[in-house]
Parts: sequence; C-alpha cells; structure tokens
Amino acid sequence: KEFDEGVLSKITTLEESQQLLRRTRAVSALASRLMTAPDEESCYELVSRLLVPIFEVDCCSFALLKDAENVIVKQITAKKKEHVLIIGDDNGSGGLVKALEGTAAGVCAKTLKQHYTPHTMISPFDSHKIIHSAGLNTVLVTPILVNGNKFVGCIIICMAKEDAFRKCDRILVNDVAAMLGANIYSKRMRQAAERSNTISREMLHSMIPAKVIQKIECFWDVRSEQYWRRRSSVCSASNSDSGSSSLSSSFAETAKDVNDKISFLNSVERHTSDPDADGVIIGNDIGLTSTPRALYAETVNNVCIIFLDIVGFSKFSMKLKPIQVMDMLRDLFGRYDALCDKHDVLKLETIGDAYVCATNLLKDKD
Repeated sequence: KEFDEGVLSKITTLEESQQLLRRTRAVSALASRLMTAPDEESCYELVSRLLVPIFEVDCCSFALLKDAENVIVKQITAKKKEHVLIIGDDNGSGGLVKALEGTAAGVCAKTLKQHYTPHTMISPFDSHKIIHSAGLNTVLVTPILVNGNKFVGCIIICMAKEDAFRKCDRILVNDVAAMLGANIYSKRMRQAAERSNTISREMLHSMIPAKVIQKIECFWDVRSEQYWRRRSSVCSASNSDSGSSSLSSSFAETAKDVNDKISFLNSVERHTSDPDADGVIIGNDIGLTSTPRALYAETVNNVCIIFLDIVGFSKFSMKLKPIQVMDMLRDLFGRYDALCDKHDVLKLETIGDAYVCATNLLKDKD
C-alpha cells in the first residue's frame, strides 16, 4: 500500500516508469548474488556496485556496529577522492571507528528506521555540515537489520544534488539493506559454525594421540579421503547385497506393509464412526506388540501448551563455565516449577534450555 500510494501514484511519464523498472529489477537480482557471495566483505562490495551506478550516487559507505557506542566505517566508494577523505579513509586498516552519538546513524540505531537529510546545510548533525563542505548536499542513512529488529550497521549514501532521493528510491534502498542484513546474518552464522568446528577439532587432537586420530577420523571428517573411500565402499556393499535376486521379495514385503497400513486406517475410520468405540485403538493393530496396553485418545477443550526458550542461550553459555550454566538453569526452572505449582499448570518436560508446560490438560479450568 505504501509503495502504491507513495510511488506508483506519482509516476507520470514513461521515462520514470522505465527507470523504476530498471532499478527494481536490479535490486531483485541482487538477492541471488548476495546468497552466493563467499563472505561478508563480498556482500558489501556487491551492494556498492549496485548503488553507485544504478542510483548514480556520489559516495556510498557502510557503518558497521563495533559496540554499543561506536561504528566502523568501511567499504567507501566515491566518485571523487575528496569525498573519501571527508567520509573517512581507513588507509586499509579495516575501518575507521566513529561514535554513534550525535549522528544520523545513531538515530537509525535507536529508531530502526531510515533517516533522510535532503539538505545537509541545515542539518543538526555536525558530521553533515562537514559533508556539506565537500559539496555533498543529500544524505540517506538506511539501517541494516538482522531478524528485522537488531541493528548491525547502516548504509550511508551521499549525493551532491539537494533532495536527490525520491520516495521510490528510498524504498528500494531500504529493500537492499534488508537483503544485506539477512545475508550478513547467514554469513556470520556460517563463520561461527566453522570456527566452532575448528575449535572442537583442535580440542579433539589435543586429547587423543595423533595415530588414533588418523585411524578414526574417516568416520566423520568429510575432508578426509578415507571418509569418502569408506562411504563409497559401504554404498557399493549395500548395493551388492540387495541384488536382483531379492528384488521380488522386497516388493512383496513393501506391498504387505502397505496393505497392513490400509487395513489399520480402515479400522481407525470404523472406530471413529462408531459412537461406542470411545477413541480406543488396540496396540496390536499398529504393531505395538511390546505393550499389552491400548492407546487411548481423548479430546480436551481449552488446552494451552506453553513453550519457553532462552533467547541467545547457545551464544552466552559459551562464555560461562558449565557449573554456572547449570546453576542458572536450575534457578530459572525452579522458578518456573514454583509458578506451575501456584497456578496449577502441568509441567511436561525440559529440553535443554526449553521448558514445556500445559494448562487444562488433565482437568477443565475456567
């Protein structure tokens, strides 16, 4: 609705329509390129290569969150060298650290919304006044969000022309930032997983002799030739064992299994339609020969199942000692147990850092 009212309704010429179509298609194509990018730095480079020619911007850079109070400005692309010096030349050191307070990036970090300055000459930010002195009169700062609500940085675009960005341009740049945020998250998660695997491998090698590692690593190390050689030999042995001689018997067993399941489903349907069945299904009918009990199904109204999970548990538990993690979980789950007893809630189970409980399962409650 916002796009229709703010963009489509204001397009009056064929040239404007063609320009919007070109930019929209370019932004759409960026999604697949970001997914195939090898790392995070490549994502920034792809976005710069899109924004500079398509939107004809004079300067583009990325301010990435370093901590709660500072950002690192990097990947600066500009048409003129003096613009790079004004924004902040990192001289290849990995980025220039700048404070968030008193900047448009700081406003984006708090509001999680795009900040547009059409006239830097009258901007309240000192950084914009410095940018204006270099001949840049428009600044568009777009937040890069992870999961839609976590600020990890922003895209800073500057133009020499005053009020250079139309509503449609700002919406498209916002879409670019959203795609960038999603891919940054996936790249960082993959990097963290690789780092975790490396640490685990180093710990394993430090505890087990090298000769033993060489003999057993073929069971899990996909980079090992022995792993693939063993896997191919297992597959070939499995194929040779199940030759053409056993093909007919395999089909016969499958057909019998299918017929048994059809018969069971028919019996379930008869039980369901029978008012005297009361939802009881004999265990032998479904192959539960290990128990003499019947499976009892009962409909209960107004049941609420509650799943409680600790956000970021895996990340911060890595920074704590095991005993501290266990003390924290025991204290937290103890409070949950007390609340369940107080409000007559049935505790079902705990799964790692997750807690599952239910209300009105065993008896009706108002």
